[in-house]
Amino acid sequence: MPRGRAAELGTETVNAMGYTYVKTENGWVGKHFLVAAKSLGRPIDNKTELVRFKDGDKTNFHPDNIVVVPRRPRSDAAQRARLESQIQELQAQLDLLS
Repeated sequence: MPRGRAAELGTETVNAMGYTYVKTENGWVGKHFLVAAKSLGRPIDNKTELVRFKDGDKTNFHPDNIVVVPRRPRSDAAQRARLESQIQELQAQLDLLS
């Protein structure tokens, strides 16, 4: 059950980490993503790109302060560790059901 009224398009909010989000037709989007997309003239590919603040100031939305960088693919070791962790968690859940 929803609380209160739905936010209007263009409404901004700041989360606990200090990032500003804007209500769009596609839901809540990071304001820095919107600025980066507008500067580049294309949408940001969340699977292959990250959007960063050059100076670390999450309130500085000047296009010169926002940079798009490629995501690094996970290393085999990191992916293996993540999968092993998931397997252990699932095994623990199975043990609880037994």
